[in-house]
This record gives sequence, C-alpha cells and structure tokens, in this order.
Amino acid sequence: MKNSDDFEFEYNLDDDMGMQELVEIHVGDLNLPTGKIIASDPFFTYDQRPFKRSVLPDKYPVYIYMAQIDEEHYRVAYAKIKFRTEEASKWVLAVTDDITKDELNELGEDEFFGFPVDSGLACFLDEETNAQLNAKMDALLEKDPESNYYDEVLSEEFKAYSSKNKFSRSLGDWNDHRPDKDSDNNVIMFSSGWGDGYYPSYWGLNENGDNVELVIDFLINEFEEDDNDEDYD
Repeated sequence: MKNSDDFEFEYNLDDDMGMQELVEIHVGDLNLPTGKIIASDPFFTYDQRPFKRSVLPDKYPVYIYMAQIDEEHYRVAYAKIKFRTEEASKWVLAVTDDITKDELNELGEDEFFGFPVDSGLACFLDEETNAQLNAKMDALLEKDPESNYYDEVLSEEFKAYSSKNKFSRSLGDWNDHRPDKDSDNNVIMFSSGWGDGYYPSYWGLNENGDNVELVIDFLINEFEEDDNDEDYD
C-alpha cells in the first residue's frame, strides 16, 4: 500500500543494520485489522497515536534482530514488521498522525520524532487492539488499584513464550499477547535494547514508494548498559 506524503525525511537504515552481525528471530505474526499501526511502550499506549502511514489490513510477520553484547548476552537492536518479501530500497522517518509539517521542519540534524519507553519494553499493535489492551489494563486496575499488569498477566507469558530461547534472558525478551482471548487481535512485545529511552521508527519503502517494512531502531550502539534494566514495570 502506498501513502502519499509531501514531508518525509529519508534515512539510510541499511548502513546502520549492516554495521554488526545480527540474529533474526521471527517472534510472531501481528494482526492489523485497521492497518493503523502504533509503536509504543505497551504500558503507555493510551495517548500514543498511530503512524501517519498505514498498511492494508492483514496479518504480517514481526522480527527482532539480536545483537551480541558478549558471550551468551544478547540485546534487541531492531524490531521489524515485514509487509512485502522484497528488500526496502530507502527508509523514511515514521511519524504519528498528529505531527505537523512545521514540527518536522523544526527538527535538527540529529533529532527525530519517536516514542518513549519507561518499562524496558516496546511493542507493535493495531489501533483497534490498543483499545482492547487499555480496556483490559483498566479493568485490572479497577479490580485492584495496587495491581501490576506485567506481574499479574505478562510475566508468565514472557517466560513461557521466549525464556527458553538461547538468545533471550531468563525472564523472556519477547511475547505475543492477546488482550482479548476471543479476538485475533494481538500485541507483539519485545525488550527495548538497553531498556528505557526514546526510540525512532522508520518505514522501509521500495522504489515505487510502497511500504515494505516498519523498523524500530533501539539505538543500541548509542547507550551503555544500565544495571537495572531487567526490572520491567
């Protein structure tokens, strides 16, 4: 699907991803019933707007790319939704539908619009799924204001889904979560590089401007390890 847009910043993501050896892992297929995608910390999706570009509603594979830090220690460097089997030939900064042309024009050379992470986790989900996720989290808090969605719901899911993979930490580094068990809508979650931060996303396009992929860059080479980054909220 092509989205026309007269203000997109190009970026050479191919060079960045080619700077190190990365392990590609297929972590699940994301259901996108509206084609309006949100990238966010899964605990702060309520106010996160979907991207300005959209895709055809369908299920698409999601991959993470693990960078080796040292022996038996890996971190998620990138996360990607793949819409076409072909390779992208260029990348443009992914911006949410509330960003204006004037705001983009004010960006400095090394600045970008992205999303904040405060729990050590990030995710991809559809705008429709986001409403289901927030409804479930709100219901849990209404039942018990002291409850924690990660501890009560996600912790065991992460461990069951990925902790036994040799590239994952023991608590699990990725998960396929369904906030409504009667729906095909899901949230693909994954650890965010070294943890908390502010991360950009990029659309990978072909020469015709069609959406080939959507990539989150966790800027893993920009930061140093935080000793507390295993404590998900």
